[in-house]
Amino acid sequence: MPAHASTNKLGHRIGTRGDRTRKTILAASRRLLDRKHLGEIRVADVALEAELSPSNFYTYFKTVEETILALCEASAVDFQPLSRHLDGDWSAEHAFIAARAYVVDVLAFWGEHGPVLRVEHMLADKGEPGFAEARIKRLRRVHLAFERRIATAHATGYHVKGLDPRLTSYEVANLVESVAAGFDLMRRGDTPAEAIIDTTAHIVVKLVTGR
Repeated sequence: MPAHASTNKLGHRIGTRGDRTRKTILAASRRLLDRKHLGEIRVADVALEAELSPSNFYTYFKTVEETILALCEASAVDFQPLSRHLDGDWSAEHAFIAARAYVVDVLAFWGEHGPVLRVEHMLADKGEPGFAEARIKRLRRVHLAFERRIATAHATGYHVKGLDPRLTSYEVANLVESVAAGFDLMRRGDTPAEAIIDTTAHIVVKLVTGR
């Protein structure tokens, strides 16, 4: 289901009032996800949180998972601008500055959307088509930007011959996502936030530029 549907489950066009109801359901689902695991959230819980009847819920969504998928797709809009850090100057010391800015923004993005993204990752890894596609679409622009830079470095001899730029782009993006997902856990070991950010940025620079 797209992040913004034009019709409801009854096939009727969603007007201003319907759009407001749909957004209320999504906001309620998001609040519940802050407090509970996905498996603990029922349609009745969302309806109660949204102060609507279950029938109102089913007018716009079939399942709770569908509301979370819509939240995943909506969060992708906030993620797309992060690729700007990969399109600028990555020569010499500028590479670390750009990589660090990207890492900081990914951390901030996960700080805002973390509960939704954890569901996205979990269900994508389980092979759920909608969530897998949502994850691919969210990261596509970043993957392509990383791949272009890695391919350039590879062509100029900075990487070993067996390195695949496309696969490396996936691994670099996933590395930063993994750090963001586990950031709070890493901090529990008394590791300063700045050390985590700087170390991650240095790893990104090395993997991307080969320098």
